[in-house]
Amino acid sequence: MNASEELLASTIALELKLPHLIARLLVSRGCNSIPDAYALLHCESSCVHDPFLMCGMDAAMEWVMEARKPGVSLCIFGDYDMDGMTATALLKRGFAEVGINAMWRLPCRFASGYGLSLTIVDEMLDQGVTHLVTVDTGITSNAEIAYAKEKGMRVMVVDHHQPSGDGLPPSDVLLDPYQELCSYPNKHLCGVGVSYKLICALFGRLGIQNPERYLDLVAMGTLADLMPMTPENRYMTRMGLSRMHNSDWPGVRELCHRQLDNAEHVGGQDVLFRIAPLMNAPGRMEKPDAALELLLCDDKVMAPAMVERLYKFNDDRKKKEAEISKMSMDWVKARYGDTLPQVLVVDGFCWHWGVIGIVAAKLAQTFNRPTAVLSVQEDGVAHASARAVLGFNWHKALFECRDLFLRWGGHANAAGFSVRQNDIEALRTRLQTVATDQNYEAISEPEVRPDLDIALAELDSTVMECLHDLEPFGGKFPYPVFHAEKVRVSKLREVRGGHLQLELTQDGRHSFAAIAFGMPNLKAKINEREKCIGVSFEPTWNIYNGRRNIQLLIKSVD
Repeated sequence: MNASEELLASTIALELKLPHLIARLLVSRGCNSIPDAYALLHCESSCVHDPFLMCGMDAAMEWVMEARKPGVSLCIFGDYDMDGMTATALLKRGFAEVGINAMWRLPCRFASGYGLSLTIVDEMLDQGVTHLVTVDTGITSNAEIAYAKEKGMRVMVVDHHQPSGDGLPPSDVLLDPYQELCSYPNKHLCGVGVSYKLICALFGRLGIQNPERYLDLVAMGTLADLMPMTPENRYMTRMGLSRMHNSDWPGVRELCHRQLDNAEHVGGQDVLFRIAPLMNAPGRMEKPDAALELLLCDDKVMAPAMVERLYKFNDDRKKKEAEISKMSMDWVKARYGDTLPQVLVVDGFCWHWGVIGIVAAKLAQTFNRPTAVLSVQEDGVAHASARAVLGFNWHKALFECRDLFLRWGGHANAAGFSVRQNDIEALRTRLQTVATDQNYEAISEPEVRPDLDIALAELDSTVMECLHDLEPFGGKFPYPVFHAEKVRVSKLREVRGGHLQLELTQDGRHSFAAIAFGMPNLKAKINEREKCIGVSFEPTWNIYNGRRNIQLLIKSVD
């Protein structure tokens, strides 16, 4: 930082009574004044937009009022990820408050696959469903929604994905900030975010108070779907995180109690790395219903057993993930050696569909390449999950190759598709061209850009509490990464899973535990430097047996 930035940081620290390290962080993140810093620390409700700014909201009110009439049978059809499940739970609970006892259904990736299908529509018709809400899905289900309409269903789509380019679905109501005529200011709501705006509008119209009690569900879905932290998303997520331990929903309370060991605060990292994997585990291994049932649980006596069931699913997921990860790593090394293409397309026979998204993320991180992992089935159709790296957009890439796919959808950073086995090689070739068209250039190792150079002695509980006050992190406001020089490694050991546990000291004074996940190669690098290193890291709390200590999550060593 230059002299003027240091002066500004000192002024912010003095006026707002902050540690100098936090003030420097705020300046490095673009705060040019005390009001800027205050606004980041103290989210204001003024950034929350009127739900009726969203195109289709008035029509949605009429649709829901119609669905309150006798003889109507309403079903909420969601997605099997965290965003889809929290959105389904929010709408189920919100509709109940206005007198609608809605059914719900989630897709099973092993049966119907992602999204709405003609078979699912037929099954709903057999159950007497007259009104259908699709949430976190539906924007690309043109044929399926047209079929439902032909059969007499009334359909409302509540989604946040981008349209496919083949037109909008012929639903009665469409709520999606990405539709062309929508002037809603926050284009980066996730599915549960759009659902929340619907419930806010509905409660406002009917004079029902306190829709804010649903913000814990909004926070979980927003963070798990890696949405950018726009001012409105930041406010809703921060308020939601603050509610989770004392949630109105017994299932959410029990989830925090068990998975977070009664931590004083719930942070974005907790949701991303501890809650989301557990909640996604049932849908990865079998059906996702067990996770949604927990969110809808109103019995505090039953909630512990329901969480325990999720742990069993998660244990199975970890075993299967390790197995497929090894096979996919071996596949890459056998096919490409040290000469990798711009985009990795890795396929295997009957690999478990439920974990290929996690495996794709691991490969993308390991090789620093956008990666799609495909599971080829006995019928010759491959189902794929794709994950991006900086500079590559999977949504745009798949759009350019859409003629090859049986189904496709997703975001810039994560997507999925189905393709015939005979077309996989053509897809590989075309994706290399797409990467060139996107001006994407693969690099061997991702660059870690620390926010600040610091002394380890600056880290204490006050700094950690201030970092919590800056939650949520995400998108263009990532969790802080600091860098420290001349750090001694006093202890170093490799543990199961290829992780490294370390103890770091600087100037012979403060000692910190550190961990490097999935970085066994760092061991040789550290020894080469005679255990005196520069290190980039995220400071985190490690909670064990009710005690918490600062732990450094290592990002790189130099």
